[in-house]
Amino acid sequence: MITTLQEKESAGFTWIDVENPTPNELNDIALKYNLHYTSVQDCLEPDHLPKYEVIDDVVFIIARIYDQNAKADELNINGLTRKIAIFSADGLVITIHRSPQPFLHHLQDRCAAMKHSPGRFQLLALIMDKVFMSYENPIAKITELLEFYEDRMFLKNRLPNLLQHFYQLKRKSSTLRRTILVSRDIINKLGENLKGPIMQDLKDTYVEVETHLDQLIESASNLTATYISLASQKTNEVMRVLTIFSVFFMPLTFIVGVYGMNFENMPELKTPHGYLVTWLVMIIVTIIVYFWFRRKKWL
Repeated sequence: MITTLQEKESAGFTWIDVENPTPNELNDIALKYNLHYTSVQDCLEPDHLPKYEVIDDVVFIIARIYDQNAKADELNINGLTRKIAIFSADGLVITIHRSPQPFLHHLQDRCAAMKHSPGRFQLLALIMDKVFMSYENPIAKITELLEFYEDRMFLKNRLPNLLQHFYQLKRKSSTLRRTILVSRDIINKLGENLKGPIMQDLKDTYVEVETHLDQLIESASNLTATYISLASQKTNEVMRVLTIFSVFFMPLTFIVGVYGMNFENMPELKTPHGYLVTWLVMIIVTIIVYFWFRRKKWL
C-alpha cells in the first residue's frame, strides 16, 4: 500500500509512505526517485540494524521501532522490533515498512495541519523521536514485572522459575538497549544538520530511554544475584541443620557401635547396670553437645 502526502507550500515536501511493498514496487520507486540499488536491497532485509548513510545527497536511515505485538518470550532484535526504512532528499521523504505503523499517519496529519511545513531534517527528527518513544511501553512493562517478581522473591511460597524470569527480562532489556545503542549514530548525524528544540527533544528522548534500559539491566542483574544468594542461604541453612543432627548422633552412634560388637571378653557385658549406665552416658553426651552448640550460638 502506498500513501502520498503532498505539501503545497514552497517550503513543503512530498511524503510517500509504503507499506509491505513487493520487490517490483520497490524497484519502481527506486527508478522513479533515483535511489541507490544497495539501499533498496537493505529495505528487503528484515533483520537489518539501524544505520545512517548519505548517498548522492539522499539520506538513508534504517530505524528499529518496538513491535507492540511482539510475543512475551521474544528476546532477539528481529522478534522485538520492526524495521522502518527512510529516504530523504530535497522536497521528498519516503518511508518503507512491512507492518502497519499508525504513528506515521498521525505524523503526516500533524505535518499537514502545520502552518509551516517542517524541514527535511526536522521531519527525520520527528520520526526518530516517535521511534524511540515506542520503547517506553515495554520499559514500563518490564519495570512492573521486575517489581512484581521482587515482591514474590521474598515470600515463603515463591513463584516457580523466578531465575528464568529474571534472565528473560534482563535479556530483553539488553536487546532493547543494544538496539538503542546502535541508533546513536543516527542522532549524531542528524545533530550535524539540525539544531533547535526538535533536535533537543529527540536527544532527551534518546537519553531517557537509554537511561531507563540501563537501570532495568542493573535491576535484573541485582535481583538475579539476590535470588542466587537467597537460594544459597536456604541451602546453607538446610546443611547446617543436617550437620547439627549428625554431630548429635555421632558420639551416640560410636557408643552403640562399640557395645554392639559380639566379643565374649568384653568386661562391660557382665555389668548388672551396664544398660542403664550406657543410656546415662549417651544422655549426658547429648546434653554436653547441646550446651556446646548453644555456647557457640549455633542453635
